[in-house]
Amino acid sequence: MPTSSRTRTRTPPPARPLASAPWVDAAPPAVRRELELPALSARETPLPATDIAVVGGGVAGLSAALAAREAGALVTVLEAAPRLGLGATGQNAGILSAGINTPLVDLPPDSPEAAMWPATTALLLGLVELSRCPGAVVAASLTGALSLATSRTAARHLAREARARTAVGVRAEMWEPDQVAARTGGRLRTAGVQAALWLPDEGRLDPVSLLAELARQARAAGVVFVGDARVQECEERRPPEAARGGWCLRLEGAPALEARGLVLADGPTLRATARIYAMAFAADFPDDFPLFWDAAPYVYYDYRPGGGRLGISGGRYARAGTRHRDAHHHARMAEAARAWLPELADRAPTHAWAVDLAVAPGMLPRTRELGNWAPGMAVEGLGALGVLPGMYHGRRAGASVARRAQ
Repeated sequence: MPTSSRTRTRTPPPARPLASAPWVDAAPPAVRRELELPALSARETPLPATDIAVVGGGVAGLSAALAAREAGALVTVLEAAPRLGLGATGQNAGILSAGINTPLVDLPPDSPEAAMWPATTALLLGLVELSRCPGAVVAASLTGALSLATSRTAARHLAREARARTAVGVRAEMWEPDQVAARTGGRLRTAGVQAALWLPDEGRLDPVSLLAELARQARAAGVVFVGDARVQECEERRPPEAARGGWCLRLEGAPALEARGLVLADGPTLRATARIYAMAFAADFPDDFPLFWDAAPYVYYDYRPGGGRLGISGGRYARAGTRHRDAHHHARMAEAARAWLPELADRAPTHAWAVDLAVAPGMLPRTRELGNWAPGMAVEGLGALGVLPGMYHGRRAGASVARRAQ
């Protein structure tokens, strides 16, 4: 009797996910071109004196540069990296949400932080409109977002949050689980959902495309960019050293730069206080598939579908520099994603990265005055807060410093 043999096949283990964000590698040529910077060492002459020096080429720094230039100032942006997108923005998880990482209902209605909700919503909607314009390179879209309550306590909190947002002019609605299921095409597991907060004016963003767009606009306006420009010290010059006061920026390997005003926006990767985690799966979703997250405290992950992937960020933070817990946090993140989206059960993430950031106490970013005689401001506390607060504070800092430098 003939015998037969069976060839055993073994499913290969999933490839190790890349320990970096996917944005720069996947960026189209038009975006990558805008991220390039002329190197300080390639200059044949020293940098000329400028009205405003901006230290840092992230979202906050470029927003400050644009605002200062719009106010009529000559502006020079000094970026320590050889190109844009190598700092916190390039390691962003694609967050494009209004407000800040604190519920609006927990803030005094007349506080500056509460005012950020309508202001950053306007920025968000403006970016979406800009992405549709010829020549723009920013990739942003309006999808709406769902905050999902998996307990009655969370549902009551969401109802209060909806009222608080509506009171400041930000659109928000309370939804039933069947509305969530319909809006997500049945792909989202909603069995444990009690209620949801629907936020129609939220969306997703390719963060390096925003950097490229801000750089494109700034160059067109006449802002000077310099890469590989590491600032060692910012020394204030008081009268009569400078006619009206000013700043001397000492650069590594190059002559100092004199400026009338200064904006420090060197990013949350310096002086980090916490380690933040993010992940991406390859996944196809409709262009209008909403963002979503669990509203319960300490279960907080952002899920951002789109562009052929699902991006995830958040959760509990670790101490800055403590890499030995990375695998644990990423495993929990992947498990949570698969609980919401059963289709991910057999998939491994393509990217799993972590970044050390300076996270502001109470999750409240701020601007801080610098110096005694010369105008200067620092933008601080933007770690884990996404790009819109950076644009908001950067614009305010750039406009303020330029106005006082005149």
